[in-house]
Amino acid sequence: MRLVRALAGMVLGVAVLELAVLGALPGRPARADTLAAVQEAGVLRCGVTSRGSGLSILDESGRWRGFFADMCRSLAAAVTGSADRVEFVEANAENRFAILRNGEVDVVMEGTTWTLQRDAAFGVDFPTVYLFDGQGFIAHRSLGVAHLDDLAKTTTSVCAIEQTTSLRNLEDWMARSGARLTLKRVRSDEGATSAFFNHHCDLFSSDRMSLYAQRRLMAPDSNDYVILPETISKEPLGPMVRTGEKRWFDIVRWVFLATVLAEEKGVTAANAAAVKEDTVDVEVRKLLGATPGLGWGLGLDDGWGLRVITQVGNYGEIFDRHLGAGSPLGIERGLNALWSKGGLMFAPPLGG
Repeated sequence: MRLVRALAGMVLGVAVLELAVLGALPGRPARADTLAAVQEAGVLRCGVTSRGSGLSILDESGRWRGFFADMCRSLAAAVTGSADRVEFVEANAENRFAILRNGEVDVVMEGTTWTLQRDAAFGVDFPTVYLFDGQGFIAHRSLGVAHLDDLAKTTTSVCAIEQTTSLRNLEDWMARSGARLTLKRVRSDEGATSAFFNHHCDLFSSDRMSLYAQRRLMAPDSNDYVILPETISKEPLGPMVRTGEKRWFDIVRWVFLATVLAEEKGVTAANAAAVKEDTVDVEVRKLLGATPGLGWGLGLDDGWGLRVITQVGNYGEIFDRHLGAGSPLGIERGLNALWSKGGLMFAPPLGG
């Protein structure tokens, strides 16, 4: 019996240590009902990281811009009434889980990959996937590397960020492929991109959209750098909320899905108000508040969908202006296209 108790104590101790290394033990926030807290304060506290142009970046005027920033604004429009009622809290790879668990932010909108371990053991939940991505590589063009297979012909160094899936994916891929890479671990996005663009490493490996964004932001001349076409992993990126808040989980998920449904139905920021008055489409009428029911069960009014679309836009508009054809990055939609156009994005029905 003493041996069993001793072993149980050791297991518990290891579990506590692992959670402590992650930042802090998951605990209840100061207030369990996030929606009530946000509406009482009149502002959404949204955690973001500086991922580069198109994703999330603080511009010269001090305003956060990019896809993730607009995901914050969409949620704010739904729950506070205005897309401008957001307090952006800058996070990083080391503290993004901890600041959510301890109540410093209401939601985290950045390039965090949804994994089983994070979902089950980190005290956070992933309501949806807003970007389907994959891990890739950026290289100095002078290296003469155009494809992953070319790496087998040379001995090079690669930077990756600590405490990310990118580092683990890279280690696994190197073991499988036998690539002769010197791995350099860096603690932050800023440290990794600085090391790469200052030639302290030959390659940088991260989510491909982030590589496009960082090249746009950091490269003296983007033509001097090549992003390899291959990927070594699946990277479903999504928002994070605290575990145990079903209503807030549902709100974050359905605010995003409303932007997808709007794109499916051809509803845009410019035409949403007119469509509300004229449409006979049952789902569109509910989405835009012409028919009651959109707020039922969420603790929101029926006008939240109209506010999201008119103030921020549908999913296609948000993607295109920051990442796609309407942006300097020009990234193809790919898996992030609507299901009707060969992608993975679709919204479940609104009806009962």
